[in-house]
Amino acid sequence: MASGEAVLPVDQAPDAPVRATFSRVVHGKPTSAVAAYWQQQIFAGRGVPPVEKAGDEAVIEFVKSHPGAIGYISGGATSGVKVISLQ
Repeated sequence: MASGEAVLPVDQAPDAPVRATFSRVVHGKPTSAVAAYWQQQIFAGRGVPPVEKAGDEAVIEFVKSHPGAIGYISGGATSGVKVISLQ
């Protein structure tokens, strides 16, 4: 971030349809491939996956309460957070 804060990503639950869409569109991979990547990172001691939240509302609340947090949702009310749309 421009302020020097670390970015804190938050992911949706593994079975969330929006996570499958996000993984396919943004990462260009299925959710299973992204999960396998994180398993490799954990095993190698190089990183940990983003925090997971169960649903859009939980992601929004996490982003609101954690400076530097960024997440994705399927749509709907987003009061109190900045929205960036992906096409």
